[in-house]
Amino acid sequence: MLQERIECEASLKHKTELLTKLETQKEDMASTIANLEKTSWNSDKSNLGEILKTTSETLSTQVNASEERANRAEQRAIQAETATMIEREWRVSLQQKEVKLKEQIANLQTYVEDFKSEVQKNGKLKAELDRLHHHWSEAQRTLEELGIQLSESKLKVSELQEKEKRQKQLLQNPTILPLGGNAMNSIVGAAGIWAPDSIATHCTACKKEFNLTRRRHHCRSCGEIFCNSCSDHSLALVNENGQLGKPVRVCLVCFASQK
Repeated sequence: MLQERIECEASLKHKTELLTKLETQKEDMASTIANLEKTSWNSDKSNLGEILKTTSETLSTQVNASEERANRAEQRAIQAETATMIEREWRVSLQQKEVKLKEQIANLQTYVEDFKSEVQKNGKLKAELDRLHHHWSEAQRTLEELGIQLSESKLKVSELQEKEKRQKQLLQNPTILPLGGNAMNSIVGAAGIWAPDSIATHCTACKKEFNLTRRRHHCRSCGEIFCNSCSDHSLALVNENGQLGKPVRVCLVCFASQK
């Protein structure tokens, strides 16, 4: 665009100089014609008129052509200047857009860095939450086991007290027997001495090993330790007053011996 504009300006300058020269030549010819008219007006009047007419037409044609070329050159110069202006505005607009895009890219990069930092923080928080949840689960399980052990201990103490009272009563009055039974049934129907938990690692009946899901259960009659499946029967035993109490957990053997 700039090169074309320079060429147009050079062409316009050349044509302007040419037009100036033609105007000078026209003036010189006019002066020459005037001199000729003064010297030989009468003899060459007819020929001079034709010459002047021809010369005038030629000069007019050249002037018109020069003016037309000058106008075209001026229009090209205007068009080149307009194109240059449009190109300049377009470049300015592109530069502004480029600046905005760079700002957006910088903001996005900052956002990505912040997001990565938040992801790392969330990962650490999740790991800490999982660790705390694991500790809470273990503590909850421990509390449940302690609650079960406490309940069993309370039950053991209560049954030991009940057994002690019953034994004292039997020693004081050995003739007391449960309804519809004999001495052997009285011994079986009463609660036996409980075996300690520490010596029981397997069920007395099915021999399966005890764990967190397979827990220990005492038969309230014989006192041996069984799993839940082998001690899920209930039987009313004789209390310290020689009467049948509420049904309690007994093993299969003790349950079958009472039937």
